[in-house]
Amino acid sequence: MSNWFHTVTIKTEPILAKIKEHPFIIKLMDGTLSKEVFQFYVNQDSLYLSEYKKTLAQLSIKCAEAKDTRFFLDAASGIIDVEDELHQIFLDKKDFNTEPSPSCELYTGYMSRIVNNHSLEEGLAVILPCFTIYKEIGDYILANQTNKDNNPYQNWIQTYASEEFANAVSSAIEITNRHAEKVPEEVLKKMDVAFIKTSKLEWLFWDSAYNKETWKI
Repeated sequence: MSNWFHTVTIKTEPILAKIKEHPFIIKLMDGTLSKEVFQFYVNQDSLYLSEYKKTLAQLSIKCAEAKDTRFFLDAASGIIDVEDELHQIFLDKKDFNTEPSPSCELYTGYMSRIVNNHSLEEGLAVILPCFTIYKEIGDYILANQTNKDNNPYQNWIQTYASEEFANAVSSAIEITNRHAEKVPEEVLKKMDVAFIKTSKLEWLFWDSAYNKETWKI
């Protein structure tokens, strides 16, 4: 079977390294991230996920195989469950901001454009970093943190380092690799572009949260 995912992640290793060394991740890992910054992040994450689940649902429609359609529909509905659980714990609804930050708008808009207007394979590639990078970061934090018992963000960390999330990530990778096996080099290059760009957007999303990014005008 094609291992497109392995090949493209070699190209994105520097991006993942930059995410791991970002102060948002470092402070999240040791529990010193300010509540204001984390609230900003969770607020924007809620807005992001509300669009991401629609993108996954739209991607499911394009899948020819029933099991692939079911996976992405389940993933979309699973996001609702994650939203409910994590956001009940962390989201301050009385100060909820309904306006996406510029980076959030850029990220969700780009994914939607690719899924709706490009090939299925590019759509699979563009949504994948949200699965794989969160898994990488969840595992990285869990392996390197020293204050698991006292970290106020431990529930968030555990969610993305869980076996359940790992299984979902593995399925998303398997589906994408299976489709990558059947397409010409030209499409693989377009898949690379989509995956690399959303990997960069993952870094940008965390950076925008750390800086509490707002529209300047």
